[in-house]
Amino acid sequence: MKPSSIFLIVLLLIGFTTDATAQRKKKTVKAKKTATTKKSAATRKKKKSVASGKNTAKQKTTQTQNTKGESLSVSYTVPSSQDSSSTKTVIITSAFKPSLQNAAKINFTAATGINDSTRLPLTYKVPSSNLFFLYQPIPLKPLALPSDSPMVWKNSHQVKLGAGNLNTFMGEGKFNFGDIRNSVTQIEAGYIRSQGKLYAQQYSKFNLDVLNHFTSKQNLEWTSRASFNSNTRYRYGFLPSSLTYPKDQLQLVYNTLLLEVGLKNSAPTASKINFNPVVQFNRFTNADNAGENNLILNAPVQKELTSQFALQLAFQADLANYKTNVNAWKNNLMVLAPSLKYRSNAFNLEAGIRPSWDNSAFNLLPNLILQTKLSGTSLQLEAGFQGSFSKNSFRSLAKFNPWIALPNAIKNTRMIEQFIGFKGNSGNHFSYNARLAYRQLRDQPLFVNQLGDGKSFDIIYSNMNVFQLAGELNYAVQEKLTFTTGAQYNHFSKISATTDAFGLIPLELTGAVIWKPLSDLQIKSEIFYRNGSLYRDNFSLASKRLSPAADLNLGIEFGVLPKLNAWIQMNNIFNNVYQRWNQYSVFGFNVLGGVVYSFQ
Repeated sequence: MKPSSIFLIVLLLIGFTTDATAQRKKKTVKAKKTATTKKSAATRKKKKSVASGKNTAKQKTTQTQNTKGESLSVSYTVPSSQDSSSTKTVIITSAFKPSLQNAAKINFTAATGINDSTRLPLTYKVPSSNLFFLYQPIPLKPLALPSDSPMVWKNSHQVKLGAGNLNTFMGEGKFNFGDIRNSVTQIEAGYIRSQGKLYAQQYSKFNLDVLNHFTSKQNLEWTSRASFNSNTRYRYGFLPSSLTYPKDQLQLVYNTLLLEVGLKNSAPTASKINFNPVVQFNRFTNADNAGENNLILNAPVQKELTSQFALQLAFQADLANYKTNVNAWKNNLMVLAPSLKYRSNAFNLEAGIRPSWDNSAFNLLPNLILQTKLSGTSLQLEAGFQGSFSKNSFRSLAKFNPWIALPNAIKNTRMIEQFIGFKGNSGNHFSYNARLAYRQLRDQPLFVNQLGDGKSFDIIYSNMNVFQLAGELNYAVQEKLTFTTGAQYNHFSKISATTDAFGLIPLELTGAVIWKPLSDLQIKSEIFYRNGSLYRDNFSLASKRLSPAADLNLGIEFGVLPKLNAWIQMNNIFNNVYQRWNQYSVFGFNVLGGVVYSFQ
């Protein structure tokens, strides 16, 4: 209630109270006057008129203000004390006028709103996208890769021709047939020949490879391969160089015939079994009527027990029969490798054994690999304790050192290895890995020059220990730039059969770059540094080391026409005439150039 209203009510109550008191007094006076003598009406009227003229009532006015500042006037009449019968009157006058309160007006300004710089702390837990794999050496078969998106398969055919210094001529051809869903056939053929500045420093190579991939309706993938390879070279590394030999006495011809059939299930069977047996036959011969037949069977089978456990059973049989004009012998190796695999987010574990029969000699080898990932990083640690056999054959030894004499014995190399390493990535482009290993080798082949002119190498099998440190760094930006560099250091000790590790490389550094700045321009470069291996000098029979080797290669390919590209390849740009094997110098600087035509 407003103060002005309260004030009015108080005044009215005062007025009513005063009027009630006057009425009671009036009744008392009238009662007393009744007992007295009545006067004449004319005389009372006269007295009343005179009293009214002499005793005029006094009127007072009071003004006040309410809380809003509005004037409020209250008037009332006070009767004269001489005449108590006069009427009292109260008059209230107010200047208040009812009105509505002024509404507040919203004023809009043209100023922009204030930026809110506060940020809510949002925390996201992104699951790790790294997968754990146990890498095992398997043959590369890119055609078996299933298509991850519908694409149109195009049979591409291309021919590459080139020529250069050192009387070099080369030609290659690649042809594809079939469709990607049912069967694909690839045919590759190539020929190259070169002739250096030294006597009988010649080299030629011919190869033909046919690969077929067939997919059946039962989710089975069949692969077959047939290849023929022929290498011709001459033993030009004899000392003294004044010696003369007919070329036919120095000629080396190695021919290799390979036949292979493989089967693989593209999807696990109802029992969650994956299998991939491969049967391979090799026939290897040379110009001295030495030959070797090699039958290889690899049959890995893996069964998924649960989402974390898997059982793997791998069987390998490598049967070889080597024969020369003088003698013949067999070299057989069989390995059975059962193992249990455990996979989890914390670590991966493979534990098993490898019973092995090396020419009827039994060996039980360990197989233990542990992989774990450091929390909060992409770094993955790996450690293991493994035993394995490296199958040596006339074909593998001649591939490693083409200047060997006919071997008098072939032994397989047994290795017991303890290793620890790590691998990971940084961002979207960098990946790296490093490994530290300690190996115990038995019957490791070493190579020394034969006494005399030294143009052939004898094989010595020796036991030794090897401390190895290796690492690799990769950088890739889509398909535009790829950079790879690697290093490997070997320290040989406790060599039993000889004084040093003849023919083995102690230190090697490599690097490769593939850069594609334009869609029709590609630049490729390779560089390596190799510390010289030790060899036995034929005159002093002392151990000596070959000079270090540094080599740089550069190749460029660019488009000329929609289906025609031109290319140029430069090898050994430093013109470093180093020796990988004692007494055998490599070609110096050589350059090749030519064209590539694609039939599409």
